[in-house]
Amino acid sequence: MRFNTLLKVLTLFGLVIFGNAQAQWSLDKSQSELYFTFIKAAQIGTVGHFESFDANVTDDGKAKLTIDLASLSTGIDKRDNRLRNIFFDTSKYPTADVEISLSKDIYKRLSVGATEKVRVSAKVKLHGKTKRFREFINVTLLDKKTVEVATAKPILLDVSDYGLMPGIQKLIDLAGVKSISQSVPVTFRLRFDGTEANQPES
Repeated sequence: MRFNTLLKVLTLFGLVIFGNAQAQWSLDKSQSELYFTFIKAAQIGTVGHFESFDANVTDDGKAKLTIDLASLSTGIDKRDNRLRNIFFDTSKYPTADVEISLSKDIYKRLSVGATEKVRVSAKVKLHGKTKRFREFINVTLLDKKTVEVATAKPILLDVSDYGLMPGIQKLIDLAGVKSISQSVPVTFRLRFDGTEANQPES
């Protein structure tokens, strides 16, 4: 399974940083989603998502995303518990963390209703390991106070980058299948609401 994907997908959320110095952005959790897919026995696809994740933008222009790995859901409790305890080992590594920095002129270039594809750099920390990557995402200005960031196409992650192959093998043994793919497609849609900052009182 390439859970690296879900992290990448998370990093994109960092685009909220757009660099608009006049606004503060917050993640609209009710309108945001993060999905991953993995393949067992070369043909059986399982789709899952994370129910709990949050994002914030720091004063130095970095967007940070934190994913609660224990909040994963695939619709089957037994499978979810195995992923939490055996694959992610959430008792030791409870979160996945993503950090991204963007060009400050992205927000300024967008007009309401317009979408721009941008390539971003990010670093992802998972299972005690940190990796850097570059990926394309779509940024859409829905209105002057709402920005949406989404994958331009499914992002493929390789779990071996984070030392997760032993967990994959344990899942294979428990499930009694021949294989589980190392490569995991991830998609996401993250919506941010902006509020004016430092406005003088009337």
